[in-house]
Amino acid sequence: MRDANRWSQYLNAALDQFGADAQVLIAQHEWPVWGNERVQARLASQRDLYKYVHDQTIRMMNQGLGPTEIAEALTMPPGLENDWSTHGYYGTISHDSKAVYQRYIGWYDGNPATLNRLPRVEEAKKYLEYMGGSAAVIGRARDDFKAGRYRWVAEVMDQVVFADPSNEEARGLAADAFEQLGYLAESAMWRNAYLLGAQELRSGIRGGARSVPGISAEMLHAMPIAQVFDYLGTRVEGPRAGTAKMLINWRFTDTHESLASTLEHGALTWINGKTVTNAVTTVTTTRTVLKVSFWGSEHSPMRWSTAKITTVGDPKAVSNLFVLLVDFKSGFPVVEPVGLSQRDALSVNPSHSPANRTSR
Repeated sequence: MRDANRWSQYLNAALDQFGADAQVLIAQHEWPVWGNERVQARLASQRDLYKYVHDQTIRMMNQGLGPTEIAEALTMPPGLENDWSTHGYYGTISHDSKAVYQRYIGWYDGNPATLNRLPRVEEAKKYLEYMGGSAAVIGRARDDFKAGRYRWVAEVMDQVVFADPSNEEARGLAADAFEQLGYLAESAMWRNAYLLGAQELRSGIRGGARSVPGISAEMLHAMPIAQVFDYLGTRVEGPRAGTAKMLINWRFTDTHESLASTLEHGALTWINGKTVTNAVTTVTTTRTVLKVSFWGSEHSPMRWSTAKITTVGDPKAVSNLFVLLVDFKSGFPVVEPVGLSQRDALSVNPSHSPANRTSR
């Protein structure tokens, strides 16, 4: 989501405030610029580019065009076609226009057919059924590939791969189309996306899919405690939490921070700098111990029993919270369905919830 209008305003303010004197401009994703005349020209062209993408996207939105139609119709601003600094070597005006659309309207393009689409695998199977099966689709797609219609080949092969990820012929043709699209892409980001897709279709996920906590232990230690608990909330497997309710007071002696966390309705919320009187337990420890205990996939109560931590109240409350935390995969498929093992991990077994363990 981009506020391209505000971005343009800030560039204009920078040009007005510093343009007369600035000799060097260091921007993102491109070479530095030296010389006052070139600095002013660069700021002005970037200002106009952002404003043009914003205003033309809004104009076409109000004419009834959706995000994909706007992205296809939008071209470079007049007079900037030959300015290399405005070209899409990193980003593109195609996906930037979609980001502008997203800011004002959201993901929905206004067409009720896209409001509640079928899941990808189910949708792909129905498409193939209507199109006469995989063999017929692949045959037609090969003709389109020879004609250079790589975007369409990628789209229809996407349906075949999602309907049947084991179809090597479809995977190979999709990879060929992605590779050609990568050769044609001006944007390095687009090229990388296409070539990653081709690599996955031919060789699988590079490096496998290891379970990791999502962020490094060093980053976890540097984050404010409120952000740490926001992060932990994203690792709670909400459906498995069931009707469990846990109120825990946390006190950290090394940073002098305190926080009261509540797990209820599968959501982990918190109040910073306070404690609650009806907590099931009060935990006193250090941020270092928290980092070691929460970082990793071995969420075991034994890790707490040997750690430098004291609890007042129910000592099982923390371990009950631990078992609800899931790790994330370091690699996951982007051009085929989530694997069976990953889908199984998403299924809910109510008997594993802390509430049900307590009731037994």
